[in-house]
Amino acid sequence: MPGSDVASAMSTSQLASNASSGTKRKRGMDKKFYAVRTGYKPGVYSTYADCLAQVKGFKKAIFKSFSTLTDAERFVAGENPIDSASASSHPKFYAVRSGRVPGIYTDWAQVQEQITGWQKPKHRCFSTRAEAQRFIDGGDVVPKNEASPNTTPVLDDPDAFFTYNDGISQLSEASQAPERKIAKKNGSSGSRKSPLNTIENYEEVYEPGTGPLPPNAEDGFDPNIMLDPDSGKLVYKTEEQRQAMKRGPLGGSMTGPIRIHTDGSSIGNGTTGAFAGVGVYFGPGDRRNISERLQGTRQTNQRAELTAVQRALEIVPKNREVVIITDSKYSIDCVTSWFQNWRRNGWKNAAGKAVENRDLIENILTRIEERDKLRPKSTTFEWVKGHSTNEGNVQADRLAVEGARSGAQLI
Repeated sequence: MPGSDVASAMSTSQLASNASSGTKRKRGMDKKFYAVRTGYKPGVYSTYADCLAQVKGFKKAIFKSFSTLTDAERFVAGENPIDSASASSHPKFYAVRSGRVPGIYTDWAQVQEQITGWQKPKHRCFSTRAEAQRFIDGGDVVPKNEASPNTTPVLDDPDAFFTYNDGISQLSEASQAPERKIAKKNGSSGSRKSPLNTIENYEEVYEPGTGPLPPNAEDGFDPNIMLDPDSGKLVYKTEEQRQAMKRGPLGGSMTGPIRIHTDGSSIGNGTTGAFAGVGVYFGPGDRRNISERLQGTRQTNQRAELTAVQRALEIVPKNREVVIITDSKYSIDCVTSWFQNWRRNGWKNAAGKAVENRDLIENILTRIEERDKLRPKSTTFEWVKGHSTNEGNVQADRLAVEGARSGAQLI
């Protein structure tokens, strides 16, 4: 695959095998190759779940699905190939209702220029220009007397695995599924729009964790799903579980700052065979604790430290005060002082070289600035001496080391 940063280590045959044996969607979709051009780990993936793991929470991620491995690799390399399967079927009209330049487009690359980085873009794919125009005008997408079997919701469109912007799923009007029959509890059926405005409707359309975020999502997380401890798979919560009280931050206070310990670890730091891990510690037995391997090809301690801070800010509500406690002075200085000069100098350091780890630093700054808009100065940092008697730091380090070791075991 072109480029050293391409993340897919699988061969063509492995990808084909994995794609054919992966989870089958309800709509009987053909085998697809998911290309991540911009994300935690760019590359080609054989399942949408693997693709989603690389883009969810990554600012301005760009990804797309293809019917051939060759086209997917070309997309990762920076090209915009026309998917052979979609090109041979029927034309597509991409309607951009909210973006830089609203309008109707026939080329997906042009659509990406209008929506990537745009706050809450709204866009959708249609098989006719008239339907696309109705969408832009804000009218009914498919009137009852003109329903077209070829109208393609964006989630079903092979060119329409869009972008994630600022860590929030921006699948826009994808949540407005076309009219369909829905069975009622009394056995009758009725026709109605399906805007995913109820969790029951949401469950009928998408597998857990694969659809757009529901209206009650918080900070990019769907509160209606959970990890089944028995099967290890994502499942929808029962009504009882949805109504259960949420666990509060440490100490039981819902008003004070949330204190989070973060740490990073790299086994063999600085060498080509290094493995890094991320640790985020909220408290004993807290389900929000994180221990995971560092994504990407650069397995350094500094990237692990910064990623731990980023992951912590992804989890906590944006309107709550938070204190990030870390033994990394580098991480603290990057996001509290050094970045000011770097921004003024076009992200060049004092030596005139490109600032390392800029992607992570900018992601953290974006989250801090979003939080500041809701509550000024709500994100603060505390430095603690590493490998000392501080229990929170000890536990965060343990989680980071375990994450690094889990990465080493994959080889």
